[in-house]
Amino acid sequence: MSHFGKDLGVTLADGPMQHLLARAVIVVDAEGKVTYTQLVDEITTEPDYDAALEATSKA
Repeated sequence: MSHFGKDLGVTLADGPMQHLLARAVIVVDAEGKVTYTQLVDEITTEPDYDAALEATSKA
């Protein structure tokens, strides 16, 4: 069993979608350093993809 969501803090803790993963973006550079994160407030809201793509060019 994967602990990905729990390890990264993106598992929904309660409610009807408990144990599912929240929408999140995590950008990691070549050295393994996290350079950008976004965790959206509502599951129906999409992340800012433009900001995530911009962060990848800086990673």
